[in-house]
Amino acid sequence: MQMKTIMSSIPLPLAERLDALVEHVELSHDQVVTDAIAAWIDREEERRLMDLRMLVSANSIFVERNRVIDWADSL
Repeated sequence: MQMKTIMSSIPLPLAERLDALVEHVELSHDQVVTDAIAAWIDREEERRLMDLRMLVSANSIFVERNRVIDWADSL
């Protein structure tokens, strides 16, 4: 798998917590950060999917409402 290096600055207290956790679980910083980014991306993609589903649902309700109005107007 090809890799890309990403540099980021994080607040020192967060970096210290990360260092402690990495040492405790005996994983590399790369693995912990990769897992964290993957989890964040998964969560954001799921939120976006939920938003799209809500829009589709709202649009279908709007279409149904228009059909009812059209039907009522035709009476």
